[in-house]
Formats: sequence, C-alpha cells, structure tokens
Amino acid sequence: MNSTKAERTHVWRNYFTMIFRAGLPWVLMAVCFLLSLGAAQLALVFANQVADALSPRNNLSDATGPLLAAFLIGMAIVLLKVVGAHLQGIVTAKVDRNLQRYAVERVFYLKTADVESGDPRELITRLTEDTTKNSPFLVDLMINEIPRLYYLIVATVQVAGIGRPILTLTLLGVIPVVFLGSFVSGRITFKIRNKIQTKIAALTARLAEKINHAETIKAYGTEDKEIATGDAVIMELDKAKKQGALVDQTNAFIKNLMWFLPLLLIIIPPAVLLFNGEINQAGFYAYILIATTFRTYTAQHLDLWVFLKDAQGATLRLSGLLSKESEKSDKPAKIPSPGDIEFSDVSFAYGDHPALCNVSFTAEQGKKTALVGLSGSGKSTALNLIEKFYDPSAGRILLDGKDIHDMDYEGYRSLFTYLPQNAPGFAGTVRDMLNYCAPTPYDDKTLSEVLKTVGLGDDFEPLGGLEYEIGDGGERLSGGQRQKLGVARLLLCDTPYVLMDEATSALDVEATADLQEAIDKAMAGRTLLTVAHDLTTVKNADRILVFNQGRIEAIGTHGELLQTSPTYRLLWKEVQAA
Repeated sequence: MNSTKAERTHVWRNYFTMIFRAGLPWVLMAVCFLLSLGAAQLALVFANQVADALSPRNNLSDATGPLLAAFLIGMAIVLLKVVGAHLQGIVTAKVDRNLQRYAVERVFYLKTADVESGDPRELITRLTEDTTKNSPFLVDLMINEIPRLYYLIVATVQVAGIGRPILTLTLLGVIPVVFLGSFVSGRITFKIRNKIQTKIAALTARLAEKINHAETIKAYGTEDKEIATGDAVIMELDKAKKQGALVDQTNAFIKNLMWFLPLLLIIIPPAVLLFNGEINQAGFYAYILIATTFRTYTAQHLDLWVFLKDAQGATLRLSGLLSKESEKSDKPAKIPSPGDIEFSDVSFAYGDHPALCNVSFTAEQGKKTALVGLSGSGKSTALNLIEKFYDPSAGRILLDGKDIHDMDYEGYRSLFTYLPQNAPGFAGTVRDMLNYCAPTPYDDKTLSEVLKTVGLGDDFEPLGGLEYEIGDGGERLSGGQRQKLGVARLLLCDTPYVLMDEATSALDVEATADLQEAIDKAMAGRTLLTVAHDLTTVKNADRILVFNQGRIEAIGTHGELLQTSPTYRLLWKEVQAA
C-alpha cells in the first residue's frame, strides 16, 4: 500500500517535470488560446444576436440586418474553430515530438543497470505510446479550459438576468449530470485501460522476442512449437484488444447518455415557460442557444477528465523511467587527467550473482594489460566497471589517483574507445559504421586505407564499397566482418585508453595474427586493456591478469604466469591444442 501511495505522489511531479523540461510551443499555444477564447465570446454574442433577429418585427426588412449580423458572427465562430482545431493539431504533434525526445534522451542517459532492469521492447512501447497520451490532456487544459470556464460563468450570469430562477437552476443542473459521467468514464479509463495497455505491451514484447530469434528457432526445428506459442499470444492480444473495445464502447454509451439527459433539462423548462407566456420568444431562443453551447462546453470536461486519467496512467507507467538517475550533467563536461587505472578491493554482483570479489590491480598508463581467465570469471565485468557502465558494490576504481565515481560521465568516457566482443553495428552503410564515433566524418581515402589494414579491402568493393548497406545490427555482415569493422573503427579513434573484449574471437588464426599486429602498432604509447581467450594475442602484454571465479589468481608476464598460474597454464594448453 505504501508503495502505491509513493507512486501516486511521484506521478504528477514526474509529469510536470517532463512537460516543462521537454519544452512546449508556447507562442503557438497562446495563439490557439486566443482563438478558443474568441470563439467562446462570439458564441455568447451569437445567442443574443439570433434572439434579437428572431424577435417579432413589423416586417421582414427590419429583421434583415440582425439576421445578416448573426450569420456573419456564426461564420466567424466556424472560422475560429476550424483554424483553432488545425493549429491545435500542430501543437499536439509538437508536444508529442518534444515529449518523446525528452523520454528518449532520458533513456540514453540512464545507467546501464537501469536500462537492463526491464524489457527493451516494452521500454520502446513506453517511449512511443505513453508519451503521446500526455499531449491531449495538456493541450486541452492549457488552450481550451479557461475559455470554457469563461463561457460557463458568463452564460450563467446572462441566464440569471432573464429573471426566471428555474432556468438558472436547470442550466446549472447540467453540470453534475455531465461530471458524473466524466467521473465514471475516467475511472473506467484509468483502471481498466491501464491494465489492458500494460498487458498488450507485455504480449507484444513476447511476440517480438520470438521473431527476433527466428534463426535459433529454425536451427532447432521448433517452428511448429513457436507458431503454436505465437498463436496463443495472438489470441491473448485479441482478447485484450476486445476488452479495450468494450471499454471504449462503455465510454461511448456514457457520452451519449450525457448528451441526451442534459438536452432534456435544457428544452423542457423553457418550453413550459414559453407556453405559459412567462417568457417571450426572444428569451426562449437566447436560452436554448446559450444552454446548448453550455452543455457542449460542460460535456467537453468529460473528454478532459478522460484525457487526465489517460495521462495519469501513462505517466504512472513512465514514472519509473523518469525518476531514475540520469548520467547527464548540467555542467560542462570536465575531462580528467590520464594516468594509471587502479582497482582497489573492488567487488560487484549482478543482482544476487557475484561477479568480482575484492579485486585489486593497476593498469599502467601507456602499457598493454591483458585480462584472461575461464568464462564467467569476471573479465568483461572489469571492463564494464572501467567504462562506468556499472558502479562497484564495494571498493574503488581510480584514474590517476582519483575515484572515477566522482568524475563526470561524459568527460570521463571521452578518454576511452570500447570494442565489445560482438562488435555491434547499426543500420546504415559501411561508411556510417566507420564514422560512428568520429566528431567529423573521415574522407574516403582514410576509410579505404583502414579497411585494407583490417583485411576488408576487397570485401565490399563488388557490393558498393563504402556505400554497402550492412543491415539492422549489421545482419548482412559475417561475424568476422563485423569484428574487423569494429577494429577498423577502433583504429580510427585516437583516445588515450582502449578497451577490447574478445575483439578477434570470430576470426581464424591467420586473420587474428594480422589484425593483432595492426592493433598493437596503432596502440603503441596508448593504454590498452584487452580481454582475450586466445592467449597468442596477449603474449606480448606488459602485464597479464588471470581471473578465476571473480578473483585475481595471478599477475605477471606470459613467461612468469606459465610458471606460477595453474589456470594460465590450462588456458595456454587449450590454445596449443587448437
């Protein structure tokens, strides 16, 4: 119960933080507000003008002027509403865009652990769908609410001026009827629709997971099994969407009911007064027109309430994202001084699974340090901690004697080039991949030369050269080509520190040797920390750290470790036997 209250407490704070940090088109919103206010004022004038035009006249010519004036006022109302609706559509689109930009920025500056705590496919749903549920409420509230309230107040004063209390009471009676419908509809939308949207997002993520792993499914011959599973998910999606349709139809019924009941309240009392001669035709016409628009404006609060509950539900789902700590600093990035990298009794765990335990070592500036060990021994985790993807649960990591925890993320990471094992690529061309980390694009000659250096000089020429499209995630590349392109991009970067994680694992012996020679040549004088399974690539390392079950078993050169480390000897035997 306490967590639910805490969530509700943070929802609106997160909502308004998002709104104002995202940035709103204030000038265009002000124009829309004035158009809406002008339409409300003209609606009041129109009712009185029509009543005057339809009052008893001596002849038709006496009514021509008032009727023409009423027509022109009516056309002006239509014009204001049409232009206002068009501009509000533009405002809504801009607000959606700005909110999505803000939310996406928040995601990319989240800590890695926070990003990995949820399903990325569901996160995409939050960014693309939930952000768009905030703008209808925001736009309607800031543009139309004050004009509506203005009309309701002035209309009530004018009706009271007719001198028939029953008409004033009837007019005001419209409000509780409509707001009762608004409340019921809003509760349905918030509670049930929120559950349905969450279920749809989870089911969509499950379906996407199957499609994203189509190769694995084919390899194991489980197509029929996954088709059956996918069919079950689709049936659940269909059920959830039918539930959503039922909610929508319920809301539609309430809206229609809230249209019909106030209409009876508006028509019957003034009709009785007119038949009894207690009001004249002019008063009757004025009341009907004012009360009809009064009902319309009041009914629009139903939509505002539904928008409100939609926004609340969407913001509640986004609140976990919006409230997490951002790595982005408002201050200019401060680049720290290079120096030795030191682990001092560092421990780290992925949830309940320990990865490192009291690890201490120093990677000297300008030297090559290798991290080796059996799978799952903590090597890659050490690189992730150096990159500040995660924070140690105990101990400290120092750069030039200073704790990296206190350093600005952007400035600190600008010192590093990181090449993970899978060397990921994004959709685009070979040129795009090579220029991914470049402040300014490299010329084609430089790119062609680096491709030759990594052994890709002839691979792409028949396919379009630098313009070859590598596909989503580099899917049109082989594992070896992807790694070579990753190394090529690394060679183009000139940061003082380079982190490599199994950078040549997908290559054969000859290609590995050639690529390692190019890497060592480019890394001369720079600080290189490399995780390696193939010990031949790190024989020449200045220091080799042997990891075993989250701890460092031994530190030394290749020759020293062959004498002192059982794990290193085992790894070396595996390399020789391969």
